[in-house]
Formats: sequence, C-alpha cells, structure tokens
Amino acid sequence: MIEARTASPSFLRGALDALATSRTTHAASWSALGVFAVRAGSAALLFLTQIAFARWMGASEYGLFVTAWTAVLVLGGVTHLGFNVAMMRLAPQYHASGEHALFRGLLIGGRLVALTSAAVIASVGIAAIWLLQIESKAALALPLALGLLCLPAYTLTDVQDGLGRGQGWTLEAIVPPYIVRPLAMLLLVGVVLGVGLSAGAVAGMAIALGATVVAAVLQTILIERRLAEGVPRVRPAYAYATWFGISLPLLVGGVCEIVIQNADILLLSVFRPSDEIGHYFAAAKTTGLALFILYAVGTAYAGRIAAAHALGERHELESLVGTAVRWTFVPAAAVLAGILAVGYPVLAQFGETFTDAYPLMFILAAGFLVKAAMGPSDIILNMMGHQRATALSLGVAAAVAVVLNLVLIPLWGVTGAAIATATAFATMATINWFAVRKLEGLNLFVGAHLSR
Repeated sequence: MIEARTASPSFLRGALDALATSRTTHAASWSALGVFAVRAGSAALLFLTQIAFARWMGASEYGLFVTAWTAVLVLGGVTHLGFNVAMMRLAPQYHASGEHALFRGLLIGGRLVALTSAAVIASVGIAAIWLLQIESKAALALPLALGLLCLPAYTLTDVQDGLGRGQGWTLEAIVPPYIVRPLAMLLLVGVVLGVGLSAGAVAGMAIALGATVVAAVLQTILIERRLAEGVPRVRPAYAYATWFGISLPLLVGGVCEIVIQNADILLLSVFRPSDEIGHYFAAAKTTGLALFILYAVGTAYAGRIAAAHALGERHELESLVGTAVRWTFVPAAAVLAGILAVGYPVLAQFGETFTDAYPLMFILAAGFLVKAAMGPSDIILNMMGHQRATALSLGVAAAVAVVLNLVLIPLWGVTGAAIATATAFATMATINWFAVRKLEGLNLFVGAHLSR
C-alpha cells in the first residue's frame, strides 16, 4: 500500500520534470504549439461570432457587415506598408547585435508609419464615401465608414504583432488580435442583445470598432511591459531609408498574397452561381485550417533565424531551418489527414448540398502539402534578408493564380478554381525552395531533414 502511494507522486514528479526539460530544450517548438492553439481557438471564436452576428442581424444586414469588415481586412493588408514583417526581421537582429537605439527607433517609427498610413487611407476612403455616395449603396456607406475608422487600430495591432513575434513575445503579440478581439465582439453582441438595441450592420461595425481598439490598447500595454523588462531605454535612432528598402518589397509580397488567397473566390463570383461559390468557400476554409501550422512555426522560429543569420552563426542557422521545416511538414500532414478524414461530415453541417465540394478538399490539400514540404519558406527568406526573392515568388504565384482561375473556372468550375489555387501555392513554395538553395545554400525540402 505504501509503495503504491509513493509511486504515483514519483511518477508525476518525473513526468513534470521531463515536461519542464522539454519546454526548455525545445522552446521554439512549444512556442509553435502555443501559437497554433491560439489560432485554433481564434478560429472557433470567429465561427461563433459570425453565427451570432448573422442571427442577430439577418441576411441582408449581415451581408453589409461582411462587406465592410472585408474592406478592413483587405486594406489592413496594405496599410502597414510591409512594416509588420520588417519588424519581425529587424527587431531580433538589432537586439542580438546590441543596437538598442535602432530597436527603439524601429518600434516608434514603425508605429508612426502604421498609424499615419492607416489614417491617410481611412480619410481618403471616408471622403470618397461622402463625395461618391450612390443612393442604391447608401445602406453600406455608414458601416463602411466605421470599418475605415478601424484601420489605425487594426494596422497598429498588425505591426506590433510582427515585433512581438520576432522577439519571441508571442502570446503578448497574438492573443489580443486573435482571442481578445473576437471574444470582445462576441460579448458585446450579447450585451446589445441583452439591452434590446436594434440590430444592423451599423451596430455590428460599431462593435467591431470597439473590439479592435480594445485589442490594440491591450497589446500595446503588454508589449511595453516586455520592452521595459528586456530592452534598455536609450535615445532612439531612425533609419527610414533602410527600413523602407526592406518593407516595400514585403508590401508587394503581401499584396500578392492577398491576390493568391482571394483570386479564386473573386473570379468564381464572375463565372459561377452563388451556391457553387458557397460550397467552394466552405471546402477551402475548412482545408485551409492546416495553414495555421505554417503561421505557428514561422512565428516561433522567425526571430531566432533572423538573429542567427545576422550574427553569421551558420551551424545554428542550418539547425533552426531544418527544425522549422520538420515542425511544419509533419504536423501539417497530420492535420490535413485529419481534416480530410472528417471533411465530409463537416461539410454536411453547412447543408446537404455542401458535400458536393468534398473532392475539392483533396485538390487543395495537395497544394497545401507541397507548401508545407518547404516549411515556412517565405518567412525564412524574409528573415535572411531576401525579401525581394519572396516578393518575386509571391508575384509569380499570384499571376499563376489569376491566369489559371481565368482559364480553368470557365472549363471546370469550382474544380478548376481548386486546381488553380493549389498550383499557385505549389509554385510559390517551389520558387522559394530554389531561392534559398541558390542564395544561402540551404535545402528547404523536408526530405533532406526528416532523418534528423
């Protein structure tokens, strides 16, 4: 009896010690797991939030809300001017080399660029709404204006996300935009329902604006706390010419990525009926959950890869790249297998006819798997200072996406769109593999790293 009682605490203590050792030895991998958990939780919250908004507003007003919020997401992919990824690369480089004045300057300057750019675009957009308002679109004017007002806070959050991810302040960087913002929106909908306020796109965008500001303020507070703990307070130095030389190619790449992610839906809306678009959207978004793996691993390893490259630590760089590739491909392959296994019943939850899109998930998964086989290749290139190569690969992939969608959708409908999107992802990954091989002599293909 005594032995049985002492064995359990001993086993538990050993398990906890092993866990603590693993978290120390494989800190980046645990960080990647944490990021994936946050993104998965965010996806669940967003799903619940959209259901709540749709039921609260009704189809017509919800359509206006979705249009306005999509404008925020698309414009928010431009207003940062590439500083979100530039900060992810430069911050760890400055920190590792002890250039704290440039670090402080990058933080202040990046925030200033983000806020100024977003404010200018929001002002131009609101002026255009006021000047060009068409009576038939009047119902969209105020929700869209409120969406434009979200841009400064949204862009600030995006830029600070890049800084935090580069520094390893992962939870401080991503929890506010990915957990706090959708949770605040969901809670505010509950409050509005409780007090009996009228439903509509205007109220919905007001809620979105409030939640976006709350997330930006919380993230700023958390980032400032980490800065006070780990970065000396010195007079900031500014190198805008250098920063824009890095950020603008990244901006081009970001725009191309938006094209890759949205060309299929946009062109399907031109050639195919709305029910097919809905089926395709459900299949694409469900399969695309596996891409969270690339985001998670890229976030966990970006700062360390940038620092190792800046300091010329070749062996460390090779080790980090190999580990990042493995930790991308193996979990992504497992997640894709799981998604495909449950894909049919998941699509059935959307409606009986949605299961017609199940074969599309296999086509899209093939493209995602090729991308995963090269690891977070675009982030790796950016962290090693080859953002122009990344912009080139994304530009070619965007062109492939548009051309193939234009050719294949009229021929094969949604199947053509799936083939076009999968091919674009595979093209981008292959070009990135070639670029890293040529520029750095590193092999990103997972087959070169699985034996380790």
